Amino acid sequence: MFDSKVNQKYFSLSALFILLVTIFVSLNAADDSQSFTVALTGKYPPFSFYSSQGELTGFDVDVAKKIADYLDYDMTIVATEWDGILAGLLSGKYDAIIGSMAITPERKKMVHFSDVYYVSGAQLFVHAKNKDQIKNIKDLKDCRVGVGLGETYEHYIRSTYPDVETVTYKSTVDIFQDMENGRLDGFVTDRLVGLYQIKRGGLDFVPAGSFLYREEMGIPVRMEEKGLLQKMNHALQKMQVTGEMDQLHAKWFGDSIGQSVHSTRMTWTVQLRMLGRGFIITLGVAFLALVIGFIIALPWGIVLHNPKFVGYILLRFFNDFIRGTPLLIQLFFVYFGAPQIGVTLSPIESAVLALSMSCAAYMAEAIRSGLMAVDPGQQLAGRALALSRLQVFRFIVWPQAFRVAMPSLMNIVVAFIKDTALISIISVAEVVREAQSIISVTYNPIRYYFIVGLMFFLITFPLMKVAGHLERRIRQRGFVHDSN
Repeated sequence: MFDSKVNQKYFSLSALFILLVTIFVSLNAADDSQSFTVALTGKYPPFSFYSSQGELTGFDVDVAKKIADYLDYDMTIVATEWDGILAGLLSGKYDAIIGSMAITPERKKMVHFSDVYYVSGAQLFVHAKNKDQIKNIKDLKDCRVGVGLGETYEHYIRSTYPDVETVTYKSTVDIFQDMENGRLDGFVTDRLVGLYQIKRGGLDFVPAGSFLYREEMGIPVRMEEKGLLQKMNHALQKMQVTGEMDQLHAKWFGDSIGQSVHSTRMTWTVQLRMLGRGFIITLGVAFLALVIGFIIALPWGIVLHNPKFVGYILLRFFNDFIRGTPLLIQLFFVYFGAPQIGVTLSPIESAVLALSMSCAAYMAEAIRSGLMAVDPGQQLAGRALALSRLQVFRFIVWPQAFRVAMPSLMNIVVAFIKDTALISIISVAEVVREAQSIISVTYNPIRYYFIVGLMFFLITFPLMKVAGHLERRIRQRGFVHDSN
């Protein structure tokens, strides 16, 4: 009787537990199916930029939020670089790009576009002092015109006006700086963007001529996401019928622009918070990559020092390949290419992996050089004293090799801390990207790039001093044999 009740109670609890687990898994599955990840640049005011509180805002951000509300999806916004944004969509890093992407025949071969959600056009802008001399782009023969990297304007100018020298930039803020410096005679961008940014930044630029061509903006999704495309089109149609799209146009491009400009000025508190947050990410990624890289580099360097080791040829080729290709390309392939073989890594994981392997390759060469500098006779002397191979390496070879390699290793450490600035290409919000987000609002690149440079210097300069101190300490302890 007792056993029966116990078994019944145990069975009931087990059934209840299984039921709760089933409900929990079902809820999680439901939540996952309702997730919605959207990409944009965060550096394209008034469509996407950071507000005075350091939050993403703008026309495209509002459109994305409205669509998510209509679809009843939990939305996540990813801020990434424009020149890698389409690759991220194709590799499945996000579901859609709501970032003012123009619909072109070339892009339609790779993705499906939603219905047009706004129309604008390419516009030439020149300095106000030259407005009487430059009436349109035909007056810029043999002159320099700035465009954004990866935008449709570059191809248009190169193919339509071959006599005009086209210069690409990462952002319109960089274009504005070169316009002020006199390196450019004009620039081409979206008319709405140009007018907004000029007014917001108090810049002395004016439009020259009419539209170069008309552009229709859509929301791209992957070819297989036809269901999501239909849902978004339905949401956009509802926004048109209810007048919500017109309200957003009025908010960002109507009479309220002046108020918006005043209200989105960033305070120093917000700027410091963004820069501090980005620098912590920068240092964290750099620290992990350097530690992992050094751990890998030690056996790697030993193998490269002795061609008799198994796998030497393969490791030699891999090392040369890593050192012979740009880190930017390696980051791109790890983040965007890995999903093609079934491996999906987060931006931070991709950054740490790519930086670690690159760091290990360079450190292995430094370690190999240090090992080569040790007199082989000392290894023979250690063996004559009945020391094991491991003891010879630990107490005789490695201290001397490390001393020789340490300056090179420290240079690698300093270089790779700075190279973390490249990880912004894969959507990591490190300090340089955060600075660029601030610059897109404040229009003062010199100030914030100087601040970021100073932040890096405050970390790297002490490291160089520590390297010198460690080298002196190793010499004082007598771990090495000085020939002098």
